[in-house]
Amino acid sequence: MARLVLHIGTHKTGTTMIQNRLAAARADLAGQGVIYPDAGRHTGHHSLLTDWIALPPPYQTPGGGISGLRALADRWRDTDATLLLSSEEFSRAGGPGGRVDFALLRSLFQGYAMRVICVLRCQWQFLQSVYLELQQTVPPPRPSALVSGALECGQVDGLWCDYLNLYDGLRETFDPEEIRLIDYAAATAQTDGLMTQLLHHAAPRATAPSPPPDAPRANASPPPIPVWAAHVVAGGPSPGWDIRRAAQEAYDLEYGPDRPGCIFTRREVQALHDRFRNRNDRLANRVRSVQPGWHLPTRPPPETTLYREDIAPDYWIRLARRLALCRTLDAA
Repeated sequence: MARLVLHIGTHKTGTTMIQNRLAAARADLAGQGVIYPDAGRHTGHHSLLTDWIALPPPYQTPGGGISGLRALADRWRDTDATLLLSSEEFSRAGGPGGRVDFALLRSLFQGYAMRVICVLRCQWQFLQSVYLELQQTVPPPRPSALVSGALECGQVDGLWCDYLNLYDGLRETFDPEEIRLIDYAAATAQTDGLMTQLLHHAAPRATAPSPPPDAPRANASPPPIPVWAAHVVAGGPSPGWDIRRAAQEAYDLEYGPDRPGCIFTRREVQALHDRFRNRNDRLANRVRSVQPGWHLPTRPPPETTLYREDIAPDYWIRLARRLALCRTLDAA
């Protein structure tokens, strides 16, 4: 019997790295019975979801995403292959961005055994990563507003940060035995842990593709405090390279280049902890029958973390001086 495995993200949990690795190892995986389809210009399968998810025009394909899914289902239905699809857009909560119709998707793959794999990370880390992703294309919300929205509705930019609600949505279509959750922090603490755990749940007999030598981190987030500071200085428009550079240089000089940062305050991090701790515990109880011992702790930032309220006037003065120097040298 053919199997369909959906790696649904979530966003900012190493999805781009995983998709790049799987695409690079496509031929090797096919030899092991794991089919990772080529879906066009992106190594992930976002283009197969465009009938449900509002994605930019480059992701659109002739005939639409549902047509592509139907073709894949027909191609591999009467085989023993494991068809692996990966897109963080599978996990969208809805709203203007849209939401995948899993019931329709399941009907397209009638006759397939199913598995859904979802990677989750601690809520404050997830929100900070979403902020850093948003700021690349639009002015991001203030960190305090980001936290307020998450506390109120369990979402950020149409993405679930209340993972119990995400799980409940999946359960409308999938049985507990068909869903597997991965703790991002625990997986990344192990060498190649994300890829190893993904394939363990997707195709236990398959060998994980080796990472390319000296491969850079895919879509890695920049240091958070300098990014936030650059947006504060820009005051609305996207900060120019000179502001971003000055913010980063000032941070490195004032606090050290390796000092971890958090765009939230201690009170905001605690509020997120209080809001989602019980929800994470309830999720762990829900999956206990199929994943005994699985749990998603609400991990605090490292002790050496610099929080938003720790940024002193000396930093802003240094930033202003670095910016003035940068612009002087640029004009010379």
